[in-house]
Amino acid sequence: MHKFFLISAAALALSACSDKGADADGNGKISNAEATTEMAKGGAMAMKPGLWEAQSKYDKIEAPAMPAEMQAKMKAQMAEGMAQRSCLTKAQVEKPGLEFFGAPPEANCTFDALDRSADGVKMAMTCKPTGPIILKSKIEGKFAAETYTLNVEQSTEGTPMGAVKMTGKITGKRIGDCPT
Repeated sequence: MHKFFLISAAALALSACSDKGADADGNGKISNAEATTEMAKGGAMAMKPGLWEAQSKYDKIEAPAMPAEMQAKMKAQMAEGMAQRSCLTKAQVEKPGLEFFGAPPEANCTFDALDRSADGVKMAMTCKPTGPIILKSKIEGKFAAETYTLNVEQSTEGTPMGAVKMTGKITGKRIGDCPT
């Protein structure tokens, strides 16, 4: 399901709201155990299983080390948006894991904030997928039975094109049942 919210060439992260969040011991760090507990206590997602289409668009992109021509092309593509379709199963709705929110184990993510409910998530995470790449994401959003909206702030370091910061939105809508 990690492909469900895939954006750009990096990874993605999301967010929304609640009281205390995942930092149960109050030490300012969210352990894997605390993240797993937070995911479980959030209950089933408000989303209906089925075929979903996610549209990601970025309205602000900063890439100072990138050549101007390449930067202009990237900004134009990201402003146009990218669409992706994925099937959301009943099991994924009932027990979403961290993979649901773009944090599969291979992404090597740690959390600075994680607060999930049935209809929202607020998350700040740092992922170190491979080599020198470091991806920091903040996401905040709301989920409903047939739609969702997520605000995303993302910064990537360690890429051949230097540091890149992006701000945008991911919107999703249920478009039907999954193909059989």
